[in-house]
Amino acid sequence: MAPVARRLAAEGYRVVAPELPSRAGAPITDIKKVAAVVTGMIDRLGFPEVVIAHSFAAVVMRVVFVDRGPRLAVMFGPALDWMDAVDTFSERLRLFPWAKRGLVRRLERFDPALTPRMRGLPVDHMPDTDLLLIHAPDDPDALFSRSAELAALRPASILVAEGLGHSRILGDPAILDRVAEFVGARV
Repeated sequence: MAPVARRLAAEGYRVVAPELPSRAGAPITDIKKVAAVVTGMIDRLGFPEVVIAHSFAAVVMRVVFVDRGPRLAVMFGPALDWMDAVDTFSERLRLFPWAKRGLVRRLERFDPALTPRMRGLPVDHMPDTDLLLIHAPDDPDALFSRSAELAALRPASILVAEGLGHSRILGDPAILDRVAEFVGARV
């Protein structure tokens, strides 16, 4: 996210980029702990006008912004349905079907109220938020088809980032230009 933050700061925006507990290389955490960090940041700094999220952070947005969303949201390679993540990582780890079913049961017991909200596309989530989805069809970690589906079901723009995978998408100069244009035209 650093290239995105640097670009928007260079455009004159106040950028807050928290170090979330879910970042690569961090100890294992859960969605509620990550959401608590974001909520605490909002309590200290005020409600954001623009939120930019990548991957798992898109799911965190579904927890944090339940009642009210920001004016703008940009989602890079968003994980939009937690079952997609379970499927992806179960396949990657070559879990036996019984192990995957056990994982799903544990997730459902973890927070029975949270689980149903995380399943399916967030069509009705943040209805007043102007949304830009940026996703690469070759993303190995989050399904591009979900972003395309969401853009078709609600007012959203989708930027197809051919060949940029899951992480390179964050530093591509053309993508950064589009994000700056999207924010600049609406803020």
